Amino acid sequence: MQFYDTLTRQMVEFVPREPGKVSIYACGPTVYDVPHVGHARTQLTYDIISRYLRWRGFDVTLVSNITDIDDKIIARASEQGITEPELAATYTEVYIDQMRRLGIGDPDHRPHATQYIDEMQDVITQLIDKGHAYVIDEAGVYFDVASFEGDYGQLVHRSAADLREGAGARVDVDERKRDPLDFALWKAAKPGEPTWQSPWGAGRPGWHIECVAMALDILGDGFDIHGGGTDLAFPHHENERSESEAAGHRFARGWIHSAMLNIDGEKMSKSLNNFKTLGDVLDAWDPRALRLAMLQTHYRKVMELGDDSMQATTAALERLDAFQRRISVIDLGADAPRREAEVAAFTEAMDNDFGAPQAVATIFELVRAGHTALDDDDLEAAASIAVTIDELTTVLGLVLVEQAAGDDDGEIDDLVAKRQTARDNKDFAESDRIRDELVARGIEIEDTAAGPIWRRV
Repeated sequence: MQFYDTLTRQMVEFVPREPGKVSIYACGPTVYDVPHVGHARTQLTYDIISRYLRWRGFDVTLVSNITDIDDKIIARASEQGITEPELAATYTEVYIDQMRRLGIGDPDHRPHATQYIDEMQDVITQLIDKGHAYVIDEAGVYFDVASFEGDYGQLVHRSAADLREGAGARVDVDERKRDPLDFALWKAAKPGEPTWQSPWGAGRPGWHIECVAMALDILGDGFDIHGGGTDLAFPHHENERSESEAAGHRFARGWIHSAMLNIDGEKMSKSLNNFKTLGDVLDAWDPRALRLAMLQTHYRKVMELGDDSMQATTAALERLDAFQRRISVIDLGADAPRREAEVAAFTEAMDNDFGAPQAVATIFELVRAGHTALDDDDLEAAASIAVTIDELTTVLGLVLVEQAAGDDDGEIDDLVAKRQTARDNKDFAESDRIRDELVARGIEIEDTAAGPIWRRV
């Protein structure tokens, strides 16, 4: 099993810190607004990685945090006239609900930054003691990049000197800092802002120290994988890595970054009026269609999303669901064996940097073969294909969700049976009348060699 490591820029063999166990920290949201589809793509990447590793037999611990104190949260809470905790709680609930709608499982740990203030202060103290941080009166505590000069910038493969020249660096201009690249570990209190007491005065944590404290406390030094979107590689992840290692803690052993997302060929941006909230997309389309669309682009490639791609994945899911409906009315007898050749192809694809697009292609090759098997009345092959599809779609979270039984299901069954009797008797007028009645009630019928199948639409 191999994956592309951002730090080394190479495909590396996946060798976990502890045999059989995997520890992953995937950066979560800053909860000041509703999530957009870019958030969904990032979190789906690590959901799929976790699902696959568990299927392969690993004991996985996935941590994904909530940043619930931040400049944006403070500003938005002020705009709305509510407290920062109230704002954060509202958008945390929305975020979790929408991730679940997309089929993204809850992480094993979802720490909130404000729960780890003591741990953050411990790391800051270690950095000061080791000469890697300094205090500015009435400003806070800053990381001293020059003290870590030889190692700073490794994650983005640029020297501190290059970053210092401003080539892509996002830095705060403050003449009191020793270096333009120096960044806040602890921010001194400002009127009206949430604050905590510290050895350096009242204040609140800087963004980067939050994830360091949470990751090290929950997963320990040298955890296996740190993940997030490519937009976090610098400065956030580089600053996290530098803080941790300067304090004497090995940070992540491997780094995985998922690429960004374009809407109809353009980078998603509020200024372009193409900023798609996740809720809007989930309301407009089957959540599995969005999930499949994301899986069909490798996580390290920029994804293109639009109505055409969503229509294509919706059609693909219909072929998958149609096979599962067809097979559901057939008595397949004893448990069928899975198709080992296709399972091996699926595994080979995922073992190569979590190659979901090829893994998805393997599933849809099975779907095509399954329809052919049913058309040919080869029930033995169809049963084996069905078992394999069920297992592999479960790994990727594409399983058809069964609809709850309705109060009128028995009545629908009777109408479908009467329609079939009319068809058998070549009473097509009566057959069409019943079909029209069913359609008016939101029922779609599919005629198969094994008999009619109905579903609500």
